[in-house]
Amino acid sequence: MKRLERLVITLSLVAVCAGQAFAAGSPDHKMEALGQSPGGTKGMMQQMMKEPHHKLLMAHKKHLMNLAKTLKTEVAKTGTVDKQFAEGVVEEMKRSLGQMKKHHDEHKSMMSKDMLMQMDDHIKMMENRLSVVQQHVDQLDQLVKAESPDPKKVTTELDQILKQCNMMEMHMKKQKQSRK
Repeated sequence: MKRLERLVITLSLVAVCAGQAFAAGSPDHKMEALGQSPGGTKGMMQQMMKEPHHKLLMAHKKHLMNLAKTLKTEVAKTGTVDKQFAEGVVEEMKRSLGQMKKHHDEHKSMMSKDMLMQMDDHIKMMENRLSVVQQHVDQLDQLVKAESPDPKKVTTELDQILKQCNMMEMHMKKQKQSRK
């Protein structure tokens, strides 16, 4: 059991470090990769992506996704749910989701009225996705706390969490591409 705790802690640290490294990446390069240049509304998106709260939100999202993938892989490999391991992973997922919400709210509170108006669709989408992810994390939490967690149901919830996180990214890419 100590081995599992160490594994969860190690994976969490690796995921946080990887997420922070990703978040620290230059938004200019991300925009150039999508064929965009700074300026105008595109410049506003670039400005938003440079904000520390946005970077931290993205780092926590990556961490949440890494944890979900780790648990999903473990369930697929063993065909069972190691209750203690799963509970530790889900607790860390809940913490990451809480941090995502916190940084989203703080980032939103720092935006100008003009930016809030222009980013309204993105903000609403993000809040909707965060709410749906919260519902799936809550359901996953209940599943792993059951006497004998069902691996198929656990995997289904993990898939939904990953899907919602990926949809956050897809919406952002679509939004950037529509501004070309």
